[in-house]
Amino acid sequence: MRGTGGWSCEVWARVWAKIWAKIWGGVLTTTSVSNDLVSIENAAGICRVTCGWKKKDLPLDVVRRYWRDVHSPSIARRDGIYDYRHFQFDPVVSDLFAPVSGITFACPADEHLMWTSDVRYRDDAALALFGQSPPRDVLPGILGDIDLIVDQSTTYKALGLNARTFKDATGIATPQGTPAQPTYQIFFRQKGDEAAFFAALTAMVVAWTDDPAVRRARLSLFEVPDMEAERKAGYPVKTHPVERQYQAWIDLVVATPAAARDLLTAAPDLAAHVDTIHAYPTTTLCTFNYAGKPTLAGLRGFPAWHAMTGLRGYHQAQPEILEWMYGDIASGVTLHGEDAA
Repeated sequence: MRGTGGWSCEVWARVWAKIWAKIWGGVLTTTSVSNDLVSIENAAGICRVTCGWKKKDLPLDVVRRYWRDVHSPSIARRDGIYDYRHFQFDPVVSDLFAPVSGITFACPADEHLMWTSDVRYRDDAALALFGQSPPRDVLPGILGDIDLIVDQSTTYKALGLNARTFKDATGIATPQGTPAQPTYQIFFRQKGDEAAFFAALTAMVVAWTDDPAVRRARLSLFEVPDMEAERKAGYPVKTHPVERQYQAWIDLVVATPAAARDLLTAAPDLAAHVDTIHAYPTTTLCTFNYAGKPTLAGLRGFPAWHAMTGLRGYHQAQPEILEWMYGDIASGVTLHGEDAA
């Protein structure tokens, strides 16, 4: 349950002083590679995160392939997208972090998330373009995947500074497939006041940027889900119960799993603001759009990317071929170092 009160101006000033000591113009003052990746990602001002569960009678491996190889490339072609990453998970690990009294880390087996799609837009105008794409006679064929696959899902929105990459020292702009480094999606349920919850998580992630074992940290602080807006946009609404919804998410990459164990000590009063932390190991991470363009995986699909990079068949990624196959949408599409993923 979200609180209604707020922190004092003095407390907020202290928190944001810490943040802006690390950020200048939205770019963290770490390595040049990190600065490049962070500044590109943080050009997006709106984030829509959809978390879902499949229907019980569908095989999980087939659902994962379909969502990655069929559904996601069709989404990647929609107008207005700046950044689109699709995550698939193993069940929650309750011992990634050292225990904290008052915080629940375990998750019932029938409540584990199965995937998250993170779609980001530069601004309201870009989001409006997305909403108008594709043509209305085409859209039902894409949204039909929801009725085909989804048992429950909830779409969250994060805006502006509430959707920031604070650090990326991975050196990989557009990760594809099995993560090259230990990667976890950390979801949080709030305790008490929303402002205090948001500030505590933000300060914690800022502190993580000084830890060389933290390779990536992207924090998204969610608005209350607006299911009526989703319904008006034409999406079948299959949201899960309020008590199972999350209020924040961190995309976390660490040098080793052991490096995560003491990360929560960066927020000594965390239990005052956080009720639940669920850490999902990431089995698959695909980047289908980056910096306003589809990636090669977004255009040709992940299996084609996997085959091409496996054989180093990069001649098949030449602009002449891609533009001949896909038209103007392929202009400027490159591998973006995806072969390093």
